[in-house]
Amino acid sequence: MNCWFAVLTKPRSENVAHEHLLRQGFDCLLPRVKRAVRRGGSVRSRIESLFPRYLFLNADPGEQSLAAIRSTRGAVGLVRFGGVPARIPESVVQRIRSRVGLDDCIELETPDLAPGQHVTVRRGALCGWEAVFMANEGGERVRLLLDLLGTTREIVMPRSALATRI
Repeated sequence: MNCWFAVLTKPRSENVAHEHLLRQGFDCLLPRVKRAVRRGGSVRSRIESLFPRYLFLNADPGEQSLAAIRSTRGAVGLVRFGGVPARIPESVVQRIRSRVGLDDCIELETPDLAPGQHVTVRRGALCGWEAVFMANEGGERVRLLLDLLGTTREIVMPRSALATRI
């Protein structure tokens, strides 16, 4: 019976591992996302792995040997818990696949924010810091209140760098 597994890859080698696993006859899923990257004063779009260092593999362990995954270029091996390969529920994979757009990338939804709402910075130099949403700053930028070194500061950052706090 086919099951989905998570494969750990070497750093920045998700595409290499994906390509080589496909060549070996495995059914694989490598969810990717477009990110805006600022470099040299300009903003460019770059496609990155949604889950850095991971991809999903569908196989029947009874019919297909999973041992070859360890020696596949770009792959480290299957994610295991207590020596047993971790199985990914089919519903999780289907939800990921349902969000893939025409350009083979996942469309991430930016959170709807209300003034005073608590948010967490999920990317950039302030990753992991909690802040309070103040207002939209125009375009895709937002103004936040952030506690830094005992004082409250206003900062402006891309909306896509935020996650709502639950």
